[in-house]
Amino acid sequence: MRYAAIILLSASLAFSIEASRASAEVDCCDHCGCDHACQKVCRLVCEEKKVEIICWGCKCEDFCLPTHGKRGCKHCTTVCADCDECAKPDGVHSEPKRFVWWDWAPNCAKMFTKKKLMQKKETKTLPSYKWVVEDLCSGCEASCQCADVVAGAEIPAPPAIADARIIPASAAVARR
Repeated sequence: MRYAAIILLSASLAFSIEASRASAEVDCCDHCGCDHACQKVCRLVCEEKKVEIICWGCKCEDFCLPTHGKRGCKHCTTVCADCDECAKPDGVHSEPKRFVWWDWAPNCAKMFTKKKLMQKKETKTLPSYKWVVEDLCSGCEASCQCADVVAGAEIPAPPAIADARIIPASAAVARR
């Protein structure tokens, strides 16, 4: 009984796969969706392509560099002598320490300029052409227009597809 259910399930699965393949093989128009006599067509499409350009340059920045300072008075103090932490049971216990430092008086400074390498990014939008293969019915093929080609633009060669018609974009493409 169990094997019969498995065989029945696999047969129904195979039937549904074949049905989906048969429906996928029907040529439908890519524009209107009808299933009339469609034909593969190569159509030129213009897309906008964003190109990032990096420009390098320098930025000047002023800074001061002091000369030697002059030593002033000597100071001395004791640190950690009256430690409030020492009275606490979990506090840090330390010995008093002598801390010595000198006053320093700054002298004059000299100004210098440094150049920093900087980068600037600009984005340009350019036309980019490509050929697209579409299944079109005769009604959509007549109304479907190709991209207008800018004078001097590089257009890629149309793809070599068996039984495909090429819709010319303009006089520039038709001359090729």
